[in-house]
Amino acid sequence: MKIPRIDIDIGKIAHNIQQLKKLYGSKGIQITGVTKVIGGNPLIASILVKKDIKILADSRIENIVKMRKAGVQAKYLLLRTPALSQVEEVVIYTDISLNSELIVLKELSKYAIRNQIIHKVILMVELGDLREGIMPLEINNTVKEVLLLKGLSLIGIGSNLACFGGIGPDASKMSKLSSIATHLEKTFKIKLAIISGGNSANYHWFKSSKNVGRINNLRLGESIFLGREALCRKPIPRLFTDIFTLVVEVIESKIKPSKPYGKVSQNANGKIKKFKEKGLMDRAILAIGGQDVDVSGITPRQNIDILGASSDHIVIDNTKSNLKVGDTVEFDLNYSALLRVLNSPYITKNTINFNECKAYCKAVEAKDSRNKLLTPSIRISENNSPLISLINTDFNLIFEPSISVDYMYLVREDILGKIGRISEKLNAQNKRLIIRSAWRSSEHQQLLWDTKFEFFQKEYPEKSFSGVKKIVSYFIAFPTKSMHATGGAVDALIYDDAKKCVMDFGTNKGYDINLSKKCYPYYPKISEEAKENRALLIGLFQSEGFVCDLKEYWHFDYGNAIWAIEKEKEFAIYGSISKLDMSINIKN
Repeated sequence: MKIPRIDIDIGKIAHNIQQLKKLYGSKGIQITGVTKVIGGNPLIASILVKKDIKILADSRIENIVKMRKAGVQAKYLLLRTPALSQVEEVVIYTDISLNSELIVLKELSKYAIRNQIIHKVILMVELGDLREGIMPLEINNTVKEVLLLKGLSLIGIGSNLACFGGIGPDASKMSKLSSIATHLEKTFKIKLAIISGGNSANYHWFKSSKNVGRINNLRLGESIFLGREALCRKPIPRLFTDIFTLVVEVIESKIKPSKPYGKVSQNANGKIKKFKEKGLMDRAILAIGGQDVDVSGITPRQNIDILGASSDHIVIDNTKSNLKVGDTVEFDLNYSALLRVLNSPYITKNTINFNECKAYCKAVEAKDSRNKLLTPSIRISENNSPLISLINTDFNLIFEPSISVDYMYLVREDILGKIGRISEKLNAQNKRLIIRSAWRSSEHQQLLWDTKFEFFQKEYPEKSFSGVKKIVSYFIAFPTKSMHATGGAVDALIYDDAKKCVMDFGTNKGYDINLSKKCYPYYPKISEEAKENRALLIGLFQSEGFVCDLKEYWHFDYGNAIWAIEKEKEFAIYGSISKLDMSINIKN
């Protein structure tokens, strides 16, 4: 998948909506979902609708049109006060609009009559933040005139706080809005269905208020998508704050001076920057800049420091991370950065599903536990197919360097033709099969186990011996239980000769594989490119009768106990071959 990209976890969005509806619904407040930050993305918008958000609000007509054309069924509210030049579009494409100018309302009325539509309006009241809103002393006169306009239906009043002046909603201001609503209803003998108190900044007022008065609606964007309130940007309990991940590629990594040299003038951003002299430093450049993201609003998840940015590049201090060209950096984003990224045409949008990932992993682990219980009971009818070294064939293969000295990459003779045919199919695509591992002795397996155990001990120093052992056993079999001992297990990847690199399978950098649940073959939370590459690798081996390991997309079994379980065979044809048997089982 193209990088830079932003990974969007729609399962976590659904969770946040559900929690926020429960939270605000406990005091009778309904949620309007604000879609401007997602650029009117129809897939994400449909998640809001599926979670029973009735009204979607956006400040851009274009986004509303996009969602309507995609078939997202909702009531649409124009979040920004309509421009006079857009009033006909507002009437045609939106159901409701927020308003503060009488001249605009009169134009809405004209086009509503012309199009035989009743357009609903909410009047915005100024409560101190000094963005849009009618001054409270003028609200009576405005309502009086609006009620005379045909084609319009006054359904409510609202207010906006915190967005411009940083003035937060509090009990006094919300009480004022409630009082205005009650006053208008009594004065004009009308019923206002919506009293919209504000946005994600209203969280603290809501939590501290036993009585929310007439307020029955909030317009939420930041709380849904970032799991935060919008006054202090503190996380809201039980909400996800990591829904979005910005992934950026390193395009240069070099040792350079820490301070620019030469005559200093304005940079690309019109600023004269000052730099501290730190001597030579490891600097890297990322393929993204101010054109795509608000750089001040991103936080790296790796141990790097952002030194600065231009329109197309971010420069980082790479001293602590030692990132290479082609490596990626992940960032968290604030609302401003997220808004720009999701509306940039240059950044790939990749949707994933946390709930789907959880369900998939749970199913994999349950099946894996079942297989481990069944394995000892599988009958072995050994066919005595000898071991043959893949090194001695004329197949066009690549052999990943082994941890074991003088490793011979042995497989059962029955498997040889299968590997040959897989190799031929890849060669036709200008690709080559990488053999990572095949038959392993018990000593080899023990060495692999000990090496990984030592690695994870350093990674998780706080974990006990048994805790580290549990982590290792997720991906490395105990020496006495490895299917590699049968000669019927092959670990493989694919090398792309055209691109001159190991293909991307979602967890690897070249030969190095980061062991995690993302290694489960059909894990949903990986890029489309990685999914396609896994499908190619797995499909080739499955076409030759192999079964893919439940937890390792690179591991394939044939003829052994796991193969027998997955293929529902009466018995396995390969048992373990110990080191003592090796001399009589290897065929030259």
